[in-house]
Amino acid sequence: MSRLTAAQRELVRLAKAELAGFFGSLDLSRPEAVRDSLLEIVPLLVREYGDLASVAAAEWYEQVRPAGGFNARTVNGVTADQVAGSVRYQARSLFGDDPVQTLGLVQGAMQRFIAYSGRATVARNVALDPMKLRFARVPAGARTCAWCSLLASRGFVYATKKTAGLGEHWHDDCDCQIVASFDREHAHIDGYDPDRLYDLYQQARAASGSGDQKDIAAWMRRMFPDEFTDGVRPTAG
Repeated sequence: MSRLTAAQRELVRLAKAELAGFFGSLDLSRPEAVRDSLLEIVPLLVREYGDLASVAAAEWYEQVRPAGGFNARTVNGVTADQVAGSVRYQARSLFGDDPVQTLGLVQGAMQRFIAYSGRATVARNVALDPMKLRFARVPAGARTCAWCSLLASRGFVYATKKTAGLGEHWHDDCDCQIVASFDREHAHIDGYDPDRLYDLYQQARAASGSGDQKDIAAWMRRMFPDEFTDGVRPTAG
């Protein structure tokens, strides 16, 4: 998983750097022109680096899968219209007091789109693989947000894109990965302890008195603020 995560992060880094260079050449005193320029360049960057992310994910899948002649397939990422819709939404900040913040907002959305291509490629091959695999949502890094931790706490149980939340449960600048397990009984990824995450989830669920996942995630943030990047600490006074 470290290889996959490193490859995806490098592609995102290159895409963000290319966008930053382009953005730096634009005249922010003309917000309409800047918006139109972003609408032209960002879908191209997402397509270019998304395709590379998809290829990297397919190659990774073939490398970690036991030998057996399975040829992993790449998956086309989001459409240009989807990217353009997000860019148009983020570009509203060009007309405010701090137009420079638009770069960070668009970069965050771009990361999500590029990463989607890799995640979707792994999920698609899990679905096609005759080994009938399952996969987990695995956080990257020492800590992640409460919502991603909640989803990751289930371990290697996901079998479809829908149950993994591939389409709707990802946020900007999230580098969690969808990871297939070829031996669920003995699967182990350094730094990923779904049993521990599930224990935190169960404690928060009991405290919330609710089965609503968003409520439970909110309790996780409050109960275990040091565990998550978005932990919430009570204010003094």
